[in-house]
Amino acid sequence: MSPYASQIAPLAPRHDPRHVEAYMRCEHGTLDRLTPKMFAREVHMAVLCIQEGGTDAAERLAKSYGF
Repeated sequence: MSPYASQIAPLAPRHDPRHVEAYMRCEHGTLDRLTPKMFAREVHMAVLCIQEGGTDAAERLAKSYGF
């Protein structure tokens, strides 16, 4: 797991942190520069993407990032 998983898990407890991070990385090459507020917003947006696209698509995306 990436170092971001521990930050993502409490914000999206019902979702695989790998899936959330993969969608976040579609928009941001690095997550280090996100403020806590921006990070939380991006987690929320990623969850919406997962809900819309499904977990199979999220798993494929996560694997494409090597997660």
